[in-house]
Amino acid sequence: MGPMVINPSVQRYELSRLFGGAGRQNFSRSLNAKLECCEETLDRLLEPRLHYRIDKIDNVGSGSVSIQGGTTFRSRKLSRALRDSDEIICFVATLGSRIEDEIVGLMAANCLSQAYVLDAMGSVAVENIVEQFHERKKAKFATESKSTTLRFSPGYCDWPLTDQKKLFGLFDSEFTGVELLDSCLMLPRKSISGLFGISHTEPPQNSPPYNPCLDCKKTDCIARRTQEIAGPQKPF
Repeated sequence: MGPMVINPSVQRYELSRLFGGAGRQNFSRSLNAKLECCEETLDRLLEPRLHYRIDKIDNVGSGSVSIQGGTTFRSRKLSRALRDSDEIICFVATLGSRIEDEIVGLMAANCLSQAYVLDAMGSVAVENIVEQFHERKKAKFATESKSTTLRFSPGYCDWPLTDQKKLFGLFDSEFTGVELLDSCLMLPRKSISGLFGISHTEPPQNSPPYNPCLDCKKTDCIARRTQEIAGPQKPF
């Protein structure tokens, strides 16, 4: 399906977390000036795209999820999250390569602080695209008496990064504009891939989707999600 164009929103509290501010939004005058400058640069260079596909789930085992066509993802926590799902949405989102080119140029010109700020803004922007996509689908399926899981990405939790190759095998890289390297890193760098499940039944009232972070003791994980944390959800 796609491509979809979703214009990202860069929230200051998300940037603050990357800058070590624990969600605080009060920045120094010099940092505010850099943010305003980079906001204009980001808007000028954005080429946002998101591609997705919906596949039927064949089987959910104790540590694996198989979809029609033969692709199997290996993860106990992913299989637990998708155990009640009938279908799966896989996606690839990117901001395009122009932002990466600008960051490389700034570093070559020794404008390191500006490069760092633009890099952080790009990370927040691509995350926001995926968050908007997930929320839109969640709202749409709710009108059809369906529910969605949290979203997961290869390399998070116990889902191995090498499964990125299986996920990308579902897409045409020329079509998505995102290339997967042998190391499983994506080019352009400001790209995200992942999936979430769709259940054809509504969840029990006041029953949130399974969140593996609540069972995890690694409290310093940057991707940690708990029910107490407000704001956009992080991928697993």
